[in-house]
Amino acid sequence: MEKKKFEDKINELDIIINELENGEIDLDDAINKYTKAMKLIKECDTELKNIEEQVNKIVNENNEIEDFEIKE
Repeated sequence: MEKKKFEDKINELDIIINELENGEIDLDDAINKYTKAMKLIKECDTELKNIEEQVNKIVNENNEIEDFEIKE
């Protein structure tokens, strides 16, 4: 099974939210869509946290990875 891109997950989530806000679906379908939306949110959150960790690391002059810190 091919892994969905982050943008595809966000688009799917947007569609689900619009369907739920529309209110024209039955309760069982709404519960299924809500469950799917929560799964997508969790996947996106995990992916964003992983990306944040990668971005917060930089390579110094000795080609060693170190945490990025903003000095005020």
